Amino acid sequence: MLDPNAVEVPPVVPEAPIDAGVQDVGALYMEYRDLLLHVACRKFRVPDPDAENLMQEVFLAYMQTEARVENTKAWLVAAMCNASRHYWRQSSRVEQMPEEIGEHSDPGSHSLADDFALSLTLRKAIRYLQPKCRETLYLHYYEGRSATDVAREMDTTSRYAEKLIHNCLKRVREIYFSITSLKR
Repeated sequence: MLDPNAVEVPPVVPEAPIDAGVQDVGALYMEYRDLLLHVACRKFRVPDPDAENLMQEVFLAYMQTEARVENTKAWLVAAMCNASRHYWRQSSRVEQMPEEIGEHSDPGSHSLADDFALSLTLRKAIRYLQPKCRETLYLHYYEGRSATDVAREMDTTSRYAEKLIHNCLKRVREIYFSITSLKR
């Protein structure tokens, strides 16, 4: 049994020695920092803030590598060269916006008013059609069905559905031209 008067003593945990590899990385960072920045900034023309980020990624990769590195300086320089090349490959995929972007408009919006007017006019023309023509054109043009599918939907022959599509389209054109007063 446990003695109720006994004072509990926390177990003594020896301090873990600081990993020599972590100390080495700090020393390596200070030793090769200028060289790696020079490689990225001067040889590969990477901007300074991005070069600093690349260097940190290189040291992270160095700490994570499980392979034995025999020539640390060569490994770090090669890794920095590869990281700089990768930086430019990634950057080339992204195109920066021009400085005067605020002065430009969306090319798709140039004809927005015309497109909207056309859409309203076509809706109005379609409203003038008989319900059977409206349904035929809807099935064929909006749903993308073939004449055979339209015939099946309307319970008629394929040839009649083709004729119906043709005549309804001809009729909606006539209505459209009469609404817009455009003569062919």
